[in-house]
Amino acid sequence: MSRLHRIRPLATFVAALALFTFALAVSPHGAARAATTGVTYTVATATVTPTPCDVPPCQILSYSFTGTGTTTTAGAPAAGTFNWTFIPSKFSNSNACAATQGSGTMQIIWQDNTETDVTFSFKARDAHTWAIKGQVSAGTTTFPPNPIFPPTPLTPAEGVVGYPPNPCTGTTVPATISLFPPVPI
Repeated sequence: MSRLHRIRPLATFVAALALFTFALAVSPHGAARAATTGVTYTVATATVTPTPCDVPPCQILSYSFTGTGTTTTAGAPAAGTFNWTFIPSKFSNSNACAATQGSGTMQIIWQDNTETDVTFSFKARDAHTWAIKGQVSAGTTTFPPNPIFPPTPLTPAEGVVGYPPNPCTGTTVPATISLFPPVPI
């Protein structure tokens, strides 16, 4: 076998690997993975307020959450007021108030009165938390770098929100929200 025949498969493999790596890097999901330095905000207590239907017993129309989130990540806004709405699309078979999945919006008001808007979907991970996944959809944030969480390129967001012990009534729950800037802070 000639030397050229032995090198050709290796060269083809290296070229294919380079092409795959490039495609991964330029895809929106690849860009999100490249920005591994996320900024996580801890919301120690978010107030949960369910909006029931007019004539019980029936399903909850939406859930509103409000709480102050803080982070220690240098270069990121230190705190903000997190207001988000969960709109259920699927409920538990055993509890008409317990939403198992749906969509929602989150508005974060930073300490300089600018804002970041996020749209997300949520899914019940277990009987104790909802997992949210979404992206920044708009914002006027002026924190450096200016702006820190722009809508383009896509800025992914994810988090875990506590599930109310009784989803038919309001209470307070903990939450964590992570935002992944296109350029790591």
